[in-house]
Amino acid sequence: MTGTEGKARWSVGALAKAAGLTVRTLHHYDEIGLLCPGERSPSGHRRYTEPDLHRLYQIRLLRQIGMPLTEIGDALDRGVLREVLTARVELLDQQARRLTALSQQTSALLDQLDRSDWADPVLLQAKLTVFEEYLTPEQHALMDAHVEGLDEAAKSTMDTEWFVLFRRMVEHYRAGTPEADPALLADAARLADLGRTFTGGDAGIWDSMVKFFRERGGGVLNSLTGETDFELDDDFWDYVSSAISAALSDR
Repeated sequence: MTGTEGKARWSVGALAKAAGLTVRTLHHYDEIGLLCPGERSPSGHRRYTEPDLHRLYQIRLLRQIGMPLTEIGDALDRGVLREVLTARVELLDQQARRLTALSQQTSALLDQLDRSDWADPVLLQAKLTVFEEYLTPEQHALMDAHVEGLDEAAKSTMDTEWFVLFRRMVEHYRAGTPEADPALLADAARLADLGRTFTGGDAGIWDSMVKFFRERGGGVLNSLTGETDFELDDDFWDYVSSAISAALSDR
């Protein structure tokens, strides 16, 4: 460290040692405009000032919470660090809720694995996790809050009845069960109730779930039936949708 007129100055090597970084890292920060030395020596060598050191410590702290370098530079340059950190906290809270939900789901699957007769529901639960890709961040938050509020009985029902009802709907479709058949209507009504429990009655999440099953549901149901050559295309989903509509209109 050197200084003139009582002001501290650091060479790139000295600053790297003080901050626990490599010289190469500081060169990279300079190249991308994230941390440029405040001064240059007469011979052109980098000289970092106290404000540069302060900025470097901010950069390191923000890197520790997982912020990309591009976001860090933008936040520091525009002076919007508080706003960026607030948004970051919200994102981390969402991720924490997702991890909590995944932990609970994994624990439930482990419980099911202890019961040898529940192999198929485990496959279904694993495939249903793909549904989360169809949700917006806002819908994720709603689903998290909704699931956290369900009692253990409701969670257990969702774990077991998906399997039973989906297989019945496939069987009705294969057999050509007419729409007015009481057994079909009863299964369709229960499937609608289960969907309402799963989505919390949110119309947007319901629409996302319908889209998921139309696009990915064939793999889910083929896992349940144990077959891979049976097409569960739009005709099947139209059949299910029509049965649900008929069941709900009877209420």
